[in-house]
Amino acid sequence: MANVGRLRLAWMIAAAAVLLLVSAFAWPQARGGDTTLHVTTRLVNVNVVVTDAQGNPVKDLTREDFTVLDDGQAQKIAFFSAVDNEMTSRSAVRPSLDTFTNRPTDHGATPSVTVLLFDTLNSRWTSQGFGLHRIREFLRHIEPQDHIGIYVLGDELKVVQDFGLDSSDLVEAMRRYDEEQSHDLAKPRARWEESTGNPMLDRFLSGKDNRYRFEMDGRGMTSAYRRDRVAVADQLTTASLEAIARQLANVEGRKSLIWVTDSIGTMSYFDRDDLDEYLQRWGGQSGLKLPSAPTWEEGADVERMIRLMNGAGIAVYTVNASGLQAADLDFRNTSPLTGITTSTDPVDNLLARMPEPNPALLELASRTGGRAFFNRNDLETGIRRAEDDSRFSYMLNYYPDHNTWKGEWRKIQIRVSRPGATVLARGGYFALPGPRPIPPKNRFEFLSQIAASPLESAQLPLSVHIATLSNEKTTDIEANVHLDAQRLLTQQDNGRWTGRFEVVFLQLSDKNKVLDVTQKAVEADLDAQEYGAVSQKAWDLSAVLNFMHGAAELCVILHDKSSDAVGSVNVPLARYSALLAGRSSNR
Repeated sequence: MANVGRLRLAWMIAAAAVLLLVSAFAWPQARGGDTTLHVTTRLVNVNVVVTDAQGNPVKDLTREDFTVLDDGQAQKIAFFSAVDNEMTSRSAVRPSLDTFTNRPTDHGATPSVTVLLFDTLNSRWTSQGFGLHRIREFLRHIEPQDHIGIYVLGDELKVVQDFGLDSSDLVEAMRRYDEEQSHDLAKPRARWEESTGNPMLDRFLSGKDNRYRFEMDGRGMTSAYRRDRVAVADQLTTASLEAIARQLANVEGRKSLIWVTDSIGTMSYFDRDDLDEYLQRWGGQSGLKLPSAPTWEEGADVERMIRLMNGAGIAVYTVNASGLQAADLDFRNTSPLTGITTSTDPVDNLLARMPEPNPALLELASRTGGRAFFNRNDLETGIRRAEDDSRFSYMLNYYPDHNTWKGEWRKIQIRVSRPGATVLARGGYFALPGPRPIPPKNRFEFLSQIAASPLESAQLPLSVHIATLSNEKTTDIEANVHLDAQRLLTQQDNGRWTGRFEVVFLQLSDKNKVLDVTQKAVEADLDAQEYGAVSQKAWDLSAVLNFMHGAAELCVILHDKSSDAVGSVNVPLARYSALLAGRSSNR
């Protein structure tokens, strides 16, 4: 491939890059400057669920039965498909033992994906306890063949159960939990320390991932300290949503995110119809300053997260973890000196004290095509409804015919020619302009966030095949990266195809310390014939890496410099470390 067109490959072992990555590796990091993503397509994806009067999915609709309105203007449906998640899924392409990939279908994932995000960062302690109690109730009724991912948002994003796996581990973990909590003396109680199950699931179900969240309106906090803590929580939340959106970017079918929380912080942009105005406000024009908080107030994180969520088409189901809330009759409003209730009548101004749903949770669900569940104790009902909605859906894609891309909210309406049918779809999208790619000075910080995330990015599909090499002087591993050239090359007006991207190899210790960085940079300029050859044969790039002592994981990142789209694959190195150590001892 090295002689195809004017293809320039540049190898470098970047010592300076290692220092930069080590210093910026804690995820997520504060980011300044222009770090927005560049979008090269205007295709809008809309996932649609259609149900009858009994709530059952309507499965016999065709393209002609749908009408798509973009701010009231009818649009031509460019692509149409129906996704039946209850049909037997196609056989998964199982990669070989030494091949690792971020392609969801290669892992055997179902056509639609459901991820349950349990939020301990933005939820109160009591809400965490109640929410987890209802999640356990939901998990008691799942079947081993079901697929559902479970993530925990705390001081970091943690993957408890991957969505590509069946639920056999979840079923077994619930059995062990119930045995542990059983008071039946006739039954032996499970011993967690002797369990051969998944310890992360055991920890999650037992509530050990729950955490005391600082009270955002707590007493004894200075206003500056409170703002700083809120800003940190927002940054962690935004970065986690970015990671989830990247992971689900190329998953087919309906993508449902069930967010069990009682707050999403101060991210009130869902209440606005002009994203550009909101970002300008965060830029300091309103006078809002957070001098000691992370420097994310430029709005780059918010814009990137919204762009990724728009592109991935994720339907968010917000489940309020606080459960059923009664009106406060003010009996607790007593004088600290006399103990006498200060309220003259418990029903005074009762309507004003009635609990109201969080408007941001409602807006987020409405605008993304999900549902909001609040002020109820059966939280598992909301989780089951999200599962039911994903069983059958339609995918509609269209190219908007407007030419207004200034960050304004464009309302989407989906109509079907079926009397009595109910339509569930995203409420619209922010028409974001194509921003500039991240500047070089922020490139390593951007890549470090990708490397440190527990979720692989699937924006750009890639596969990595690992082989061990050994000679008398050194021990190496060879990484062969298989790329999709069509996703990386753009046709120019002169009939040529160009692309600028890089493949970065990071060897990490078990504590996420960067031990080595190798980069392979590519600049391509191909004519039509050369592009055809690359498209048919795909694109393979190889790297021989000196295996570093103590390396536990190899993170391979494919980064498109023109759009800032990324793909990543994490390769556990324990097996290769043992093989190479054995060879070294035999020499």
